[in-house]
Amino acid sequence: MNNKNSLLTRLFILFVAILMAALPTMQASAALRSCRTDPIFALSNGDKLTVTLDISADATNVKNVTYVLHVPAGVTVTKVTYTAGGLGTKEVYKVYQDSTAKTYKTEVLVTTQNTGSVAIVAKAKLNTTYTSSASGYTGNYITVTVSKP
Repeated sequence: MNNKNSLLTRLFILFVAILMAALPTMQASAALRSCRTDPIFALSNGDKLTVTLDISADATNVKNVTYVLHVPAGVTVTKVTYTAGGLGTKEVYKVYQDSTAKTYKTEVLVTTQNTGSVAIVAKAKLNTTYTSSASGYTGNYITVTVSKP
């Protein structure tokens, strides 16, 4: 009986050790199930608009991301810098000069390979001071508006 209890104790310790070794791996793989984009749009009037998306899907599941920028009349995009890895050719943008002075509206549409809703948090930051955010799901436009006083 002593040998049987000793064997069970050893098997239990081995099981716990394997379980503990596997836990960090499970946590790391869960973190891979989301991705982030945050292009910086440099504007002709000197303003910088950063749009950050936290997408609850792996980057390989993202089909495309469309940014629709509504800027004041006469303002154009002079440069776009894709940071945080970006999604490369999956990201496109359009610009409309139909916003009121000092107001910038961003509409974002994310589509994925798989069907079903994927949660998204969209944030817009104008220069380094003015921020706003909104949340929604893939397949629907998410609108974020930021303004300067």
